[in-house]
Amino acid sequence: FMLDSRGRDTAALTVVDLASGGAKILAEDAKADAGGVLAHPKDGAVQAVSFTYDRQRWKILDEAIAGDFAYLRTVADGDFNINSRTLDDKHWVVAYTMDNGPVRYYIYDRPAKKARFLFTNRPALESMPLARMRPQVIKSRDGLDLVCYYTLPVWADTDNDGRPEQPLPMVLFVHGGPWARDNWGFNPYHQWLANRGYAVLSVNYRGSTGFGKNFLNAGNGEWAGKMHDDLLDAVEWAENENIADPKQVAIMGGSYGGYATLVG
Repeated sequence: FMLDSRGRDTAALTVVDLASGGAKILAEDAKADAGGVLAHPKDGAVQAVSFTYDRQRWKILDEAIAGDFAYLRTVADGDFNINSRTLDDKHWVVAYTMDNGPVRYYIYDRPAKKARFLFTNRPALESMPLARMRPQVIKSRDGLDLVCYYTLPVWADTDNDGRPEQPLPMVLFVHGGPWARDNWGFNPYHQWLANRGYAVLSVNYRGSTGFGKNFLNAGNGEWAGKMHDDLLDAVEWAENENIADPKQVAIMGGSYGGYATLVG
């Protein structure tokens, strides 16, 4: 089994017959590279493959687990992964990544179709008033789709529509790499800044990974160029949506994000 992007844009999960050299695609997505792979605990057959564009999504290859996944989607409002399975495949350990809390672990009884909560990875966060993270695809000035994430202070979005009652001071928080990416989920920097009254925006600018080779290579030679234009275009979107106060926008980050901060 291979993650393979030869002759294509995004990385697909393929299977290769080592004797004949023949290969076929098992799972692919036009917008995102293949990510996690779920295999049967005994025979190793691939049953599902995950793809993360804005949020994680599973493509099911084995209908025997379709009902299990349908149920698991109802257990918690997060993105889940199967961490462990018993050899008889009757019990799974399932972890849910949340945006407004710690990772939640459950034991899932397959015959009973019931999940029982076990624990979180950071109990001290369970009772904290944490904010939601919202995915948003923003168009760059030259037509690229930029997968972005923003967080608002809990008190600033009382009707939970993703827009504050009035524009807020905003921090543009730029990821490092640049061969890396931002993801949906609990982000301590987003929470820290939102808790102190800032809107926070993170942008998967061109050159970020996970969205195929064309998007990655669009960043070649564009440090302080189009990669930075993407950041500015996202800020302009936040201003136009009355999320950010145009007179109060800051920029911060580490690694490439630190470089982008100097450019800004």
